Amino acid sequence: MWNRLRYTLWAPVYDAIARRAGFDAARRLSIERLRLAPGNSVLIVGAGTGLDLDVLPSHVHVTAIDVTPAMLTQLERRAADAGRTVTTRVMDARRLAFPDSSFDAVVMHLILAVMPEPERGVREAVRVLKPGGRIAVFDKFLREGQRPSLRRRLLNAIAKPLFSDLNRRLGPLIAATPLVIEHDTPAAFGGTYRVVTVMKPDE
Repeated sequence: MWNRLRYTLWAPVYDAIARRAGFDAARRLSIERLRLAPGNSVLIVGAGTGLDLDVLPSHVHVTAIDVTPAMLTQLERRAADAGRTVTTRVMDARRLAFPDSSFDAVVMHLILAVMPEPERGVREAVRVLKPGGRIAVFDKFLREGQRPSLRRRLLNAIAKPLFSDLNRRLGPLIAATPLVIEHDTPAAFGGTYRVVTVMKPDE
């Protein structure tokens, strides 16, 4: 699997790159908007090295999944250093091995622009989310109606196989779901990245 291979290569330097990009404030805002309560269960999809653990409150139960064992090894080290208990699983976000309505919240940071078939990942996140729960999305998306420039399309030909698709839109990924957008805030690099909070309505 190409994603597992490329993120195994990225794992040793991933934290340094992410820190330099200055994403901490966006992660914090995204997590705050989940309105987590003590005892809530949170699923981190595409958890990587666990940078979200730095901003998730300590009073929630965290399950972290990723397709790359090397990333989860670093996450487990981070959790141990912080004295946190985290359940980790190597798992494909498109085929979550959890029952329906298992989690109070789902975190999808910097994953929808890199995973193949992201609409399947969104559907699975909705399935395992409890009614009334929220999904925190932080990623790069084209604005609705925006056409990528020639320069961006050329750059994407290089970027997509190496680390991320620059030309994805959020709208089509959630169009076939019951999700309701609560917040959509430009976050970094001139609005290329956005912090989006979506809620699954109560049944």
